[in-house]
Amino acid sequence: MIEILQDIDGEATQKEIENIFRQYRTYMLTTPDDLMPSITAKYTLEMPSFSNVKQSAVEGAAIECVDKEKEHERFFAWFNRGLCRLTAIERRIIALAFLETEPMYNYEIYTELRMSKSKYYRLRNRALYKLAMGLGVEVYQKVEVVQ
Repeated sequence: MIEILQDIDGEATQKEIENIFRQYRTYMLTTPDDLMPSITAKYTLEMPSFSNVKQSAVEGAAIECVDKEKEHERFFAWFNRGLCRLTAIERRIIALAFLETEPMYNYEIYTELRMSKSKYYRLRNRALYKLAMGLGVEVYQKVEVVQ
């Protein structure tokens, strides 16, 4: 495990995992009501279509809602599989630092959890690496081949 961690690009992995946290918070705040169509009378001079394909704004919005909901479910199932690989204290740190609607500051977290600053940062970094590896988003350093 130590050898694997030495090959990981910490900064790039941090950016990847932060993007996932941002996506998590966005999905948590997104409501299906945003996709609902407006129901107003529409008058047009277009000729009616006599094809078998009929799709109204309501049907389009319903299909989009279902697609978004399935995308959210897939994301949360994937994310939760990675999160379940962490210990309880690591999950708590990740939740407080990244997953809340208004994440807490680091000093607030280690004060609330009653742990030293160094222990907090050690656990936090370990949790981020474990989560990145669990989700499969870790970024490895590029090794140049010298000929």
